[in-house]
Amino acid sequence: MSSFSALIKNAREESWSAALKDYRRKVLRKKKNGKVEQVILAQEVDTQSLNKLPSRVTITPEVLPLESEISAPEEVQTHKALRIVSKGTYGLHDACPIPEFKDDDEVMIRNFATGLNPIDWKSVDFNFCLPSFPWVTGREMAGVVHKVGPSVTRFKVGDRVWTSTYYRDVRAGCFQDLVVVPQHTVLPIPGDLDFESAACLGVAALTAAMTLWKWLQVPRVARTPSLVDSVPENEKDCLLIWGGSTVTGQFAIQIAVQSGLEVIAVTSSKTEALAQSLGAHTVVVRDGKTNDEIVEQIKAIGDDRITRALDLVGNATAPFSLKCLSPTKPCLFAPLAMMKTQEVPANIEILNVEMKQFVLDKSSTAYAEDLNYLLEHKRLKLPELDVLKGGLSAVVGGLERLKKGDMGGKKLVVSWQE
Repeated sequence: MSSFSALIKNAREESWSAALKDYRRKVLRKKKNGKVEQVILAQEVDTQSLNKLPSRVTITPEVLPLESEISAPEEVQTHKALRIVSKGTYGLHDACPIPEFKDDDEVMIRNFATGLNPIDWKSVDFNFCLPSFPWVTGREMAGVVHKVGPSVTRFKVGDRVWTSTYYRDVRAGCFQDLVVVPQHTVLPIPGDLDFESAACLGVAALTAAMTLWKWLQVPRVARTPSLVDSVPENEKDCLLIWGGSTVTGQFAIQIAVQSGLEVIAVTSSKTEALAQSLGAHTVVVRDGKTNDEIVEQIKAIGDDRITRALDLVGNATAPFSLKCLSPTKPCLFAPLAMMKTQEVPANIEILNVEMKQFVLDKSSTAYAEDLNYLLEHKRLKLPELDVLKGGLSAVVGGLERLKKGDMGGKKLVVSWQE
């Protein structure tokens, strides 16, 4: 190593970085007065490199300190992240600290595509699911394994994967270049799906699968033949999906049909054909009708066979979904988009669907593995994608589009790829 180093005064001036790129940055030291100085240890300091420096920069050769005297850490690496910096305010930052591992079984993934979901803009606009500021949101992504913890056995650097994350861990927010998540929440991208397609699995697809298989107790048929033709039509239990053309609704229709249920879907006239193409037995078009009129039509179709219901719209429709359920049989109702407190018939159980269980309960990985199996064997159709290029710079604009609604069954995905 050379017998001298270059001491650069006032290293906080960012304009120096290009001129200093030929040097190996090694140490940050603080002087007693608290002023930060950057020490560049050079294996070679040549005249040509020195000439690149701005004239105002003072280079002072000095004796290189012994390695034992250097105790400061190496320069901190950074990456880009879209952060919520205060209530309702986004900030795109190029030099955020890279998330660090806290457990041996964690995986770091480089982001290639992330899905946009209503919860992403709602949490910012209404200030919930934000433990502190600044924070990083985003619930689903697909990419490439960048680094693995010492206990990780299922993945290696370079694997193509997707994941679903939990908002309480800022390291897992998907609106950043590098994401750190537990190994059990990571799945290989199934079949020949590209990153953009895989980026829609972590919220809509996984929510549909877990809601049906875990909470609504629909038979899991992923690794067995479909039950679609095994039960006579007049004996099938009915599942009502209010919001059948939503991306979650699209996956739910397909999974339920393969599990042997008759599906009644409520959609607009614009997306009626979409729900039919996915296997819905009956599509009730909501246009020009009151919710009471829709309920009347649904009950005429399902009679006493509607024992499960999934509402994907919200407070305005959840009470009416409830009215469609059988008055005599045990029923299960999953209001995924919230429902105000109200009186519920004794035969109906209101389910509290908590998708955080995918992260908190390691056994839930089985649902994602079954979902992957269906996709690998081409038993599920993916929604039509609307892909936004530009990576993090495209997220806020995409969320504004999503907020306006009327996506017509399309899924918004942001891609890091050109």
